[in-house]
Amino acid sequence: MTLPFEIEEEEQPDFPYVLNRRWEVVDRLGQGGMGTVYMARDLNLQTLGQQKKACVVKELRDDFFRQEDREKAQEFFLREVRVLAALDHPNIVRVLDQFTQNGKYYLVMEYVQGQNLHEMVLKRQQPFDEDQVIEWAIQICDVLHYLHTHDPPVIYRDLKPSNVMISSKDQVKLVDFGIARPYEESEDNTHVVSQGYSPPEQYWGAADTRSDIYALGATMHFLLTGRDPLALTTASPQAINPDVSDRVDEIVQRATQQDVWSRYQSALEFREELAYKPLDDRPLKPKIGYVVAIGFLSVGLFLGALVFISRLHEQSEMAAKQVDEYRSLREKTEVEKQKLKEDQEKFAQFRNMYISEHGEGAPFTTPQVGPEAKGDLPMLEEPKESIPYVSPSGIPVFEETNEAALTDPEGLQ
Repeated sequence: MTLPFEIEEEEQPDFPYVLNRRWEVVDRLGQGGMGTVYMARDLNLQTLGQQKKACVVKELRDDFFRQEDREKAQEFFLREVRVLAALDHPNIVRVLDQFTQNGKYYLVMEYVQGQNLHEMVLKRQQPFDEDQVIEWAIQICDVLHYLHTHDPPVIYRDLKPSNVMISSKDQVKLVDFGIARPYEESEDNTHVVSQGYSPPEQYWGAADTRSDIYALGATMHFLLTGRDPLALTTASPQAINPDVSDRVDEIVQRATQQDVWSRYQSALEFREELAYKPLDDRPLKPKIGYVVAIGFLSVGLFLGALVFISRLHEQSEMAAKQVDEYRSLREKTEVEKQKLKEDQEKFAQFRNMYISEHGEGAPFTTPQVGPEAKGDLPMLEEPKESIPYVSPSGIPVFEETNEAALTDPEGLQ
């Protein structure tokens, strides 16, 4: 018995074959709930390398038993075309073409060389470290922020590990926008869910931008534990993987809160929380060589500073000593000058007194000034030799004689 809307399976043509006179299908990549994905090449780009010509052709399934399912699948497929055609972001796959052929719907997109996150976790058989998970989550937040601030806003609604591709350059690419749709609060959203990754409000068709926040938190839980989160439950990756830090565990728990108002209210807020690193959590891993070099440099600078300060202190002491010596010498010189001046005044007084008593040309000798001198000063008429007078300051003052006494001391002339 044949069901009313059952379509008999058609034979698949042998590879390679050409679609729409441009896309050469060369291999089958996989099959999902809505369709089959093929590897293809763009025949219009013959001069480019194989990598640049590579693309992906998505063929909508046409083997639904019920007409209602077929119409719903076509609705999702055409919506994906419209949504992707309006988007332009480096973390979203680009649409290259859309067409129908032989009653089938096709969508051509760029080829992303890499694996999805679900395949990567299954292949490595262990979770990823939280630094790597945070790096990918930040990229996903950038995409979500772009979608949620688009005009009109776009809700992805199907964020999960199998729909996140990681390219060979470690770049995130979101694929499969089949159930993504422009968000309008007045419309009732479709009841499409992915168990463990869809929030409670999506089950009754009330998804909004915060629903994608929940799905990202659930995806982080899977990457940190290797296990799908439980449906309609606040996720705690630390409960499964003790290596997850308290901070990251708290981030995932807040993102997967059942109440939308308890979650991060925007992808931007979520991103800022992921990017922030407290000082206590920042790893300090300096190289040993750098530590040793810095140590020697610090010791050298310290010793150099000590030598400099010591020399500066010595120079300051020497300068102070020189100033003191100069001041003392200057004081002594002033005293000697004063004494010499007094002696000169005394000699001038004595000379004037002598001239007034004996006349201008009379010979005279200097007085012997000292403690023995009393009364009148003794005078010598014919001194045989000049005897110097020594002042109290210790400076000798020679007597004055006439010219004959100096030139003819024997009296021969």
